[in-house]
Amino acid sequence: MVDPVIDLDRQYGIWSGRVWGLIVNLTANTLALYGLVGFLRDGTHIVPLVLGALVTIACVLLLAQPSR
Repeated sequence: MVDPVIDLDRQYGIWSGRVWGLIVNLTANTLALYGLVGFLRDGTHIVPLVLGALVTIACVLLLAQPSR
């Protein structure tokens, strides 16, 4: 039987899945903040704001698994 949960402790290249997830989370946070600044300034950049927020939430839910 296949385990549907992603193994965050497995090595993917030079880092583990957890480290890669944190890098994606940092990038999504940057995108969300960029979108927020544009939205507060002149009402634009809605797409980066929403996309960054959704990816951040997905990363937090995925990375909240305790390590073994």
